[in-house]
Amino acid sequence: MVRGRKQKRGDIVRIDIGNGKQFHAVALTHPLFAFLDGVTEREEPVQDVRDRAVLFKLWVMDSAAKSGRWPIVGKVDPPTVSALDGAVFFKQDRISGRISAYDAIANADSPLSFEEADCLECAAVWSPEHVEDRLRDHLNGISNKWWASMRPRK
Repeated sequence: MVRGRKQKRGDIVRIDIGNGKQFHAVALTHPLFAFLDGVTEREEPVQDVRDRAVLFKLWVMDSAAKSGRWPIVGKVDPPTVSALDGAVFFKQDRISGRISAYDAIANADSPLSFEEADCLECAAVWSPEHVEDRLRDHLNGISNKWWASMRPRK
């Protein structure tokens, strides 16, 4: 595997999920990525990738791009990155069960109901392999075990 470089804000990465299928993601404020809808089976012009809807946003380990596993294939312009940037995640204290919303850009927590938390992603850093599993499961229309394991608990 060819060694890559650490992703920079606005980089578009290609994520191979096997069987010749691939997704793309945009690197946002480190370590946040926006994963784009639409699977391809061939190289696509970057301009075709840029306009896709966002499936979800997750924090991802640096090794994804740095190792060359997710090669950087293009760049998104700064206004587009700014429009995509930011996400609110939920956090749940394992002992008290208290749930809060975490805004990474503002670096702020706020109270959150269980129902509200259930609509958000968990504040966790994902491995590239687990993200690839999730994208495969999305493509196959099945629930992802890693995502399910991080849902809020009553």
